[in-house]
Amino acid sequence: MDDPLLQYAEANSTPETNVLKSLRIKTWQTVLSPQMLSDSVQGSFLSNISRMIRPRRILELGTYSGYSTICLSAGLQIEGTIDTIEPNDELHSIQEEHWKKAGIYDQVHRHTCEALTALPNLNGPYDLVWIDADKLRTPAYVELCLNRTRIGGWILVDNVLWWGKVLPDHPAPDETALALRKMTEDLASRKSIRTTLMPMRDGLLMIEKLSD
Repeated sequence: MDDPLLQYAEANSTPETNVLKSLRIKTWQTVLSPQMLSDSVQGSFLSNISRMIRPRRILELGTYSGYSTICLSAGLQIEGTIDTIEPNDELHSIQEEHWKKAGIYDQVHRHTCEALTALPNLNGPYDLVWIDADKLRTPAYVELCLNRTRIGGWILVDNVLWWGKVLPDHPAPDETALALRKMTEDLASRKSIRTTLMPMRDGLLMIEKLSD
């Protein structure tokens, strides 16, 4: 989204909470590659989806500084839990500080390892899954998460447009773009799921599981 349009969208949306604003500022001040953080509009979208679904179990691949974890928790049931996977243990302190402020610390189960290491030990079923991790491995993550998502549950996948490199006429698609292109085309053809590819930020794929 063009910056002026994003600024207009943010100005005409309910502002992010003080906790999320504090986490955004601290991420930009202290964490490498802060541009990886969800913007406030995408964060609100995740919160809206969570409030609509009212999930009991959430799975997140790619915790980063914990911003999306808080957004995903917006509709989490009182007894609900979030399994979140992030190999970088240097982010623990900023995550914990703001999860405590958001009141979700006791509901978060953090797995400090690669997603492909953690997923075999997480059986689900999950109501809502958010995938924002190693992009080249995204197709593998989606398949593993589909097996762990309940019928009627949702999987949301970030960065599926890969800055336009997935387009068929792009002059120089890289390995990740080719993998993401093949993945989205394959998923769109399946009868067991329903997909919508949204041009939000760098592309957000919504997958609804219809059957096993």
